[in-house]
Amino acid sequence: MRLLFSTCALVGAQILAFTACAQTQPANNEVTRAERKAEGVEAARTFMPGEGDPIPEPKAKASKADRVAARQARKPQGVEAARTFMPGEGDPIPASTVKLSRAERSAERKASRAEVAKANKAGQLPSYSDNYGAK
Repeated sequence: MRLLFSTCALVGAQILAFTACAQTQPANNEVTRAERKAEGVEAARTFMPGEGDPIPEPKAKASKADRVAARQARKPQGVEAARTFMPGEGDPIPASTVKLSRAERSAERKASRAEVAKANKAGQLPSYSDNYGAK
């Protein structure tokens, strides 16, 4: 066990010493850093397809009055877009339902309950007691 441990320690020390000696320090860090920074700025400014512009050109800020005017100009288009139906979106303004009187609703409810009671008496509805699913 000691032999294995000492062998691993010697190999590890050699690897560490080799990597420490293999790294060369540049003579002037400031010059190298300035060159890399200039390359980075140039790379950020050049457009690559599919990348977009990471640093957009500076532009003047819009005043509050300009933003309000632009919002008012876009508002009718947004209202119209909300009213038009787009497949897959659902209809933002649902169709109105027919209003039924109280007597009509009561008659429909009584008919539905009578139909369910008839099906229950015929044994067509499942029992939801302890032995549910055994039928």
